[in-house]
Amino acid sequence: MLLRVEDGIGRRTPPWPAPRFWLEVRDARAKARALAAAGIPALTEPFSGATGWTVEITDPWGNVVGFTDYSKRPELARG
Repeated sequence: MLLRVEDGIGRRTPPWPAPRFWLEVRDARAKARALAAAGIPALTEPFSGATGWTVEITDPWGNVVGFTDYSKRPELARG
């Protein structure tokens, strides 16, 4: 296996519709602040849904990863 670092490759949104992979977290808005502090920008501001809040980021290859909480419906949360 060969790995190398290339200059100029940064985060980007995919040029095609991408599936979204969401992970459950305790507080999505706090996760957004922590990611921003680490230099990882969100695609948009955290947004509200029926069960809580969600924030999405992209990895360096354009895959969308979301972090969602169940702050509005804690009885549905897994942990």
